Amino acid sequence: MGVPIKIFRLFSYQPCGHELLVRVARPAASNADQGALDAADDTADSAMEHLRTWWEQWRLQPECPHQHTSSLVAEMQEEPVGEDLFGSGRRRLRVWVARTKYGAPWMVLGTASTEAEFWRQVQDDSGLLNLGPLAPAELRQVFFLTDEDGPSSLQS
Repeated sequence: MGVPIKIFRLFSYQPCGHELLVRVARPAASNADQGALDAADDTADSAMEHLRTWWEQWRLQPECPHQHTSSLVAEMQEEPVGEDLFGSGRRRLRVWVARTKYGAPWMVLGTASTEAEFWRQVQDDSGLLNLGPLAPAELRQVFFLTDEDGPSSLQS
């Protein structure tokens, strides 16, 4: 049986450069059942799209009148470093993002006061080291949303 997985996806909105980081949980599913795995992926993707649509409608459009196009910048399916990405969303964060040896869209991300502190935390996590993170890390200003914030908190 596969365990639930936290998925982080970072989206960029052009032409203005707004960025949205979304965290959702992909439910557990049997590794021996492709249909169950596909359903788990669909559940996570649906939650991701719901949060993106809410943010675009209720936060981005009122703040920025431009017509935006979005693109997936990065994805991570491991636990990040720093405590800020484990809590609730609906807030702005400073997030460090590092490419990995696996190429786009895979990344290692986390929160830390400095890039050096980010790398110290990454070095202490064998799971993240297995992803082959590549220096330098880039500091991004993102709006952070999670599927744990609840539907009542996603009101205008």
